[in-house]
Amino acid sequence: MIYYLLLPFLSIILVILQSTITDVIFSGRLVFELSLIVVIYAGFRLDLARGAVLAFITGFVFDCVAGSMPGLFTFIYVVIFLFSFFASSRLAAEKIYIIVLFSFFCAFLEDLMVILFYYLAFKYDVLMNIYFVLLPKSLIVGLFAPVFFYMMRRVEVFFYEKTD
Repeated sequence: MIYYLLLPFLSIILVILQSTITDVIFSGRLVFELSLIVVIYAGFRLDLARGAVLAFITGFVFDCVAGSMPGLFTFIYVVIFLFSFFASSRLAAEKIYIIVLFSFFCAFLEDLMVILFYYLAFKYDVLMNIYFVLLPKSLIVGLFAPVFFYMMRRVEVFFYEKTD
């Protein structure tokens, strides 16, 4: 029960922290989505109900903070969670290269979904900047994901003393 009560507050802190880090490091030109890595991690490690709630709330908070189309990132995060949840049973999720490639693919998929939505809904074409924004962002998310996964496993061992 405490998980569901703390989740909105922790999601707000996560999204604000990632926005602050992005603004400081990249001067607002590139958005580093730590929340996307959290959703992928939830797909690999949590059960369906808890992970879906986490993905929904994190996406909703990111929608509220980012100022995008309402519900866009909520939908995308739930889709990516479901994709990672069902793929985790088929992949060796402990291998670093699997985590890097899967996170890179999910970040790339998320950005393509956003670009496609804005193109279909508003005829806003941003495909000319795809090499300068989309690939570096996906690469940064993919390379940071194993570090986050390792840190979260250490937290699990510390709090729950489970080493599966």
